Amino acid sequence: MTWQNLSQTWHYVEKWAQQTPDAEALVFEGDRLTWSGFKSEMDKAARAFLDAGVEKGDRVAMLSMARTEFPLTYMAANKIGAIWLGINPKFTIDELRYQVGDSKPAVLIAVSEFQGNDLSKNIEALTREFPFLKKVLVIGSRVAGTEDYREFLEHDRSHADETLAERIRQVTPEDDALLMYTSGSTGKPKGVVHTHKSIIENIRVETEKFYFRQGGRALLHFPINHVAADVEIGFAGILAGGCLVCMDRFDPVDSLKVVEKEKINVLGQVPVMFLLQFQQNAFWEADMSNMELFAWAGSAAPDLMVKVLSGIAQNTGANLITGYGSTETCGFVTYTEKGDDTATLLHTAGKIAPPFELKIVDSNRAELPDGQIGEIAVRGPFMFSRYWNMPEETARVLDEDGWYYTADLAYKDERGYIHITGRISEMFKSGGENVYPREVEEVIELDESVLFAAVVAVPDEMFQEVGWAWVMLQPGKETTESALENLCRGQLANYKVPKRFFIRQSLPLLANGKINKTALSEEARQIMAEK
Repeated sequence: MTWQNLSQTWHYVEKWAQQTPDAEALVFEGDRLTWSGFKSEMDKAARAFLDAGVEKGDRVAMLSMARTEFPLTYMAANKIGAIWLGINPKFTIDELRYQVGDSKPAVLIAVSEFQGNDLSKNIEALTREFPFLKKVLVIGSRVAGTEDYREFLEHDRSHADETLAERIRQVTPEDDALLMYTSGSTGKPKGVVHTHKSIIENIRVETEKFYFRQGGRALLHFPINHVAADVEIGFAGILAGGCLVCMDRFDPVDSLKVVEKEKINVLGQVPVMFLLQFQQNAFWEADMSNMELFAWAGSAAPDLMVKVLSGIAQNTGANLITGYGSTETCGFVTYTEKGDDTATLLHTAGKIAPPFELKIVDSNRAELPDGQIGEIAVRGPFMFSRYWNMPEETARVLDEDGWYYTADLAYKDERGYIHITGRISEMFKSGGENVYPREVEEVIELDESVLFAAVVAVPDEMFQEVGWAWVMLQPGKETTESALENLCRGQLANYKVPKRFFIRQSLPLLANGKINKTALSEEARQIMAEK
């Protein structure tokens, strides 16, 4: 195999196992694997999956958080032409039934315990209810009707070498490799399907934009059903020949300990993770001298966050980079550039990375000029192939020319940088005028006491809809509703000014770290019902 034209995800494990066999590749607690060890364990899992009856195109699911078995089973499944998916152990049994029932995996690998919660009853229920599961392998305590993951992998399968070689010959770059379910903020979660090609084409660009080098060490503490774990950090580490240091949860104090102990130099998080770390004394005492990159996405960064990270970067030379992407685009497609100023980092999501394409369109999908707000549409080799079992949904967002219509609103400035203004579903009309919540939230966040603001629409008899604002304060800081209202009135047209402000020490968050606006809308509904 030549290393210049690697076309399948698992090829990169083979590459680094040959070129840097003794370099560290995977770390989780006391478990440490070199690239040579990664390849060996990947091949054991690949043979085991074949022995379990996994066919080309079958699904291999893992119910767990980030640990060494995550990238091992992911790459092993891909090597035999199977589609891998991660499932969050925090899910309820009904959520598990939906995703397992929809994806119909041939093999399920599951941890028996997570954060003190015994998952055995959920695993037993899935094993009993879904006969298409050819094998259920458990990491941890034994569960009725299942087998031990490690024992199953250690069986002698030297006889399977020829079978493995034959299956490898059948796999192509266009084959499906990864299935990720969206958060399901509207309706049931959608399964997003990516190929070997779409994953590789995106991450080839990302590793250059992130300056992710061979030997770099990245912290991976996102849920393994999330694009950040599966692609943006997880596969980026594999493609670049770095080391993935896994944590099976995000904890602000423990993550800082790992950053220091493991000499992490690539730290990608959503803004709320950074802010929670800032609240810990350990953050201000942590040794960040190895840091080369702070990256964030998922929501806009508050001023405090960028100022703190910029201060560290001045001492370490670390880059600060943000951008825009989605599960459907296999991660980032826009990026800020090295050396961009604070205003750019705060108010933009960067510009499209060549050879990718981006345009802003109106409701008829006609391209708009710079400065006008419309829907973001993107095109490129990173694109998902389809929604799993949802052809009509696929056709609704992906046109015949390959453009994906994201339902995200933005405008493009004269530099080509995009300014996100929210989701189409979040935009509302107040007295016939369009209100974009992100524009209002940015003004509220100008108050030095504010970490985050979230604006949601509520019904109004006179104006049809008005905005209400929830505000999360910085620790130890205070402000008042009247101060926030006056700030907005000085910066915004009257119809954009929220009619109510709710000041809180914390706000409800989704698993991906974004503010849960659905929960805030429900709170607003309850408040109005109590009037």
